[in-house]
Amino acid sequence: MSWARVHRTLAIALVVLLVVWSVTGLLFHLKPGWDRAYDQLAVERSGSLRLATLVPATALQTALGDVAIERIALFDTHLGPLYRVTTADGPALVDATTGAKRSPLTVAECETLIADAVSRSAFRADYGGPGKTSSDERSVIVDYQVATITLGRNDARISQRGSDTDRIDWMYRIHYLQWTGNQTIDRAFAVLGLLLIWAVMIPGIMLFVRRFRRAPTR
Repeated sequence: MSWARVHRTLAIALVVLLVVWSVTGLLFHLKPGWDRAYDQLAVERSGSLRLATLVPATALQTALGDVAIERIALFDTHLGPLYRVTTADGPALVDATTGAKRSPLTVAECETLIADAVSRSAFRADYGGPGKTSSDERSVIVDYQVATITLGRNDARISQRGSDTDRIDWMYRIHYLQWTGNQTIDRAFAVLGLLLIWAVMIPGIMLFVRRFRRAPTR
């Protein structure tokens, strides 16, 4: 088989990958709707806390018992200032004004924090009104028109995900050749795609060298 035929055959196989990479790469560059899809909601409110009125972090061990404390974070919320405490047994919330343990938060408290976070979002008009609420022992989930918002009952951490987020994540998987969902197969597929580029390039270089050598000299 000639170099020209090898080059042509491999190029036809590569064209699908090049189209996928170019289209998704262009979208990654333009980022249409990216900001709304990955809106970073926060229950934390900015502003200065009056530390003199709060229970000191050194007193949190009383509220949590004998469990070992690994990390402490103080932040203000619509419910008031809270300590988020990471312990050996998992996260916990402590009221920073009384020193009493707050977690797990009630469903109503979680709905309040979610509504407050949405109201302070730059994309609050896109979310629409809250819909169905569901919960378990770890989190509360509220369905809005464009996204599903989840709040942890033990750590007050909030996240949102909508169809636009799923669509963008799908494009990332397509771009990086994660087509099957199997990590081993997808990794092999990505390596195969890169090898195919080299396989097309090498015959192309050989054809260029041959034509250069055959070019008439003046």
